[in-house]
Amino acid sequence: MNEQDILITNKEAKRKKRNKYLLISVISLLVSLLLAFFALRWQDAYTLMAFCNAFYFSGFIFFFIGWMVLMSNSNILSPVIYGLKNFFQVIFTKRAKADYYGYLKEREENPFPKIYYVVPFLACIPNFIVAIILHIML
Repeated sequence: MNEQDILITNKEAKRKKRNKYLLISVISLLVSLLLAFFALRWQDAYTLMAFCNAFYFSGFIFFFIGWMVLMSNSNILSPVIYGLKNFFQVIFTKRAKADYYGYLKEREENPFPKIYYVVPFLACIPNFIVAIILHIML
């Protein structure tokens, strides 16, 4: 394989990765709009305040999804997750599979990819912008 083939392969890989990120971003924006629609239906109102509340709701849901994944990558939630996981394992299977130190090392070696918390943060921004604009118009 010569140098030109390697460059073409790298460009194709970058293009596929960029297309994947774009697709995930578009899907998350559509889901956020769907959440806003469900919030409108749940309120059973279509006033300016209802739209404002729906976009705040959708923005906060996506913000906290991204926040929880980011905190999970930082191992801040590890004691709680490990404790609950072992609690249910003891109830249903009689023995825990790993100790806490092994669990922490596994989480450090295999964190969630960055896209899992960046995309929800980016998807919440348009919702908050729309909600703040609507809030100012009230």
